[in-house]
Amino acid sequence: MQSKAFKITEEQIEKLRPYLPDIDELIQDYSRFEIRLDDAIIDELDENYEDTETSVMLQKLYDEIYDQND
Repeated sequence: MQSKAFKITEEQIEKLRPYLPDIDELIQDYSRFEIRLDDAIIDELDENYEDTETSVMLQKLYDEIYDQND
């Protein structure tokens, strides 16, 4: 995907804001957003690198946003 603004809903933005405090800036560049969201998902894995409720929720949002911009 190109580095430009992309489709994301206000609801998705608000769900992500606690994990990506600079989301307003990140949504201007899909590449940066994607990398930072991926990092946030990894940060929410447990000590054994297993999914947590939060990492699953973030992955679901990642997948939704990806599909919206496919």
